Amino acid sequence: MSLLAALGLFGTLGTPELIIILIILLLIFGASKLPQLGGAMGKTIKAFKSEMKDGMAEEPAKTGPAQAGAEVRFCAKCGVEVKDAEATYCPKCGKALP
Repeated sequence: MSLLAALGLFGTLGTPELIIILIILLLIFGASKLPQLGGAMGKTIKAFKSEMKDGMAEEPAKTGPAQAGAEVRFCAKCGVEVKDAEATYCPKCGKALP
């Protein structure tokens, strides 16, 4: 069962449901703790988003001959990576490389 299907079982949250949830939170944590709880949740979400962006921005480490500063080239016809920096033709299809 997918997450969307599971959420569909509960229906949507309207204003009355959100008010009931807020009242329960007030009873559990008290009025003085709710701003601190909200601030902590906000900081946590902000940190999580920034870490996700940092993780997506990192490029994978280059391996092999490409590490030595050589530019990685790909064949325009078949898309295979050409590891030999001095190659003039694709080793797979034989097309001239740029």
